[in-house]
Amino acid sequence: MARSSYTSRIGLAAVAACCAWGEGLAPLLAQIGAETDAAIEHCLMAGTVGKKRARLDGVTRPVRLGLECEGESRSAAFKTLDAYRMGLTRLGDGSWEMHFADSYKFERAAYLLDRELGLNMVPVAVIRNLRGTPGALVDWVPGASHETDPQRPLTSSDVVALAESKATMHLFDALIHNIDRNPGNWLVGLDSLRLFLIDHSRSFRPSEQVPESFLTKRVWLTRELHENLAALTRERLTELLEGLIEPGRIDALLSRRDQLLEIIESACAELGEDLVFRE
Repeated sequence: MARSSYTSRIGLAAVAACCAWGEGLAPLLAQIGAETDAAIEHCLMAGTVGKKRARLDGVTRPVRLGLECEGESRSAAFKTLDAYRMGLTRLGDGSWEMHFADSYKFERAAYLLDRELGLNMVPVAVIRNLRGTPGALVDWVPGASHETDPQRPLTSSDVVALAESKATMHLFDALIHNIDRNPGNWLVGLDSLRLFLIDHSRSFRPSEQVPESFLTKRVWLTRELHENLAALTRERLTELLEGLIEPGRIDALLSRRDQLLEIIESACAELGEDLVFRE
């Protein structure tokens, strides 16, 4: 895939503005909450499901339900849509896609890959059969809200602090080829200014190309993420995502990963590593 220079794609002015945001940003926490992923997975898999359910917004028709886990209560979103269409499919926005898929299985795949990369931005998701219906049970993030409808007004310093996580989000979306990221598909924990990424059922597209939308965004990541990205192998991904992603989509993901590494290398050559990597 032919590429123009990195700086010409994003603009030097935008780079300079972003670079000023690099200092004083709170690092990502080691995990989403006080509980370990293993404890949350155990609750989602073994917890008693309450009878009360609430329909949530979204084309995948998710529901919110309650769980009781050893005397403690928690909420989760349950998604059951598992649609695959060969050939061309026309989407709601009028665009066309080859070999369209919208699957609850991708929710767990996104969570597992998020942890493999050390991001800790995607809530825990498990595959569970409820009342004869298989689906993804995704942990509900308490104390978080949509950025477009925050629990409190975002200050200019809040917006700056969130820029770090959004740069990571854009790279992750390019890797998994998420075609459905919008302001309704990320949450902000305002106490910690954490960014939580939700709704990944339209990810893991079969395209081998990085989405064009990513090519206009600034590459800004940690060295740890760069190392984890480079360390992905077909063998490891096949083991990690067994039963969730078919081999062809894993191959496409690795092709996009290779392109992302080239983009990062190009950015380092043109801008210098200090403006590409953050601590």
